[in-house]
Amino acid sequence: MKGGTAHQTCAFHSRSSVLTSLVITNDPVSDSLSVEGCFELQESQLTWNLRNLELTCGYLLEEDLRCLYQYPSLAYPKHLNLSYMLHLEPLGALLEKVSATLETLILEGCQIHYSQLSAILPCLSRCSQLTTFYFGRNCMSMDALKDLLRHTSALSKLSLETYPAPEESLNSLVRVSWEIFTPLGAELMCTLREVRQPKRIFIGPTPCPSCDSSPPEELELHLCC
Repeated sequence: MKGGTAHQTCAFHSRSSVLTSLVITNDPVSDSLSVEGCFELQESQLTWNLRNLELTCGYLLEEDLRCLYQYPSLAYPKHLNLSYMLHLEPLGALLEKVSATLETLILEGCQIHYSQLSAILPCLSRCSQLTTFYFGRNCMSMDALKDLLRHTSALSKLSLETYPAPEESLNSLVRVSWEIFTPLGAELMCTLREVRQPKRIFIGPTPCPSCDSSPPEELELHLCC
């Protein structure tokens, strides 16, 4: 992962000393350190049963994935957070690797383009254990969002999902125009209901500027923004 020094935060079980969480975040004011280098620092402990993997604010490169695949215990997390990671071309291969175990996927603010999204959708559709999917803070067209929603048809365990407002509903200040968004949001929900019934879903900016609610709240359905 390129783009700055990686700081790692590791959470251990108090008795068994088994690492279950690894967080690597980017410090843009410092020198770069790759994901591979960070793993080498802890190579003696790579028998971890890793449950949570966070790689945020950087770049996901092919060599990072090769490093991950060297250690089977790192390749099957239940929770994957790639918020604000850029250039996610290798993401499809990573999702393919973790599809059998992944329960939480966070791809907020990744500036994913439609071509990148199209490349990962087949792998995303095979993440059958996924319960939580955060995809907010990305700029997506209606066509792209519809394509994404259709590819979630087999994700029957999804209980919380978030998506951005379509770019067609944004004004010149890149803010949601509610008059434009309302019919577009309804259209997105119709598209989703054609393939499955959602449980808790949040579409639009977070927190919502009109009612100040956020996705973690107990929402049956949120479409006010």
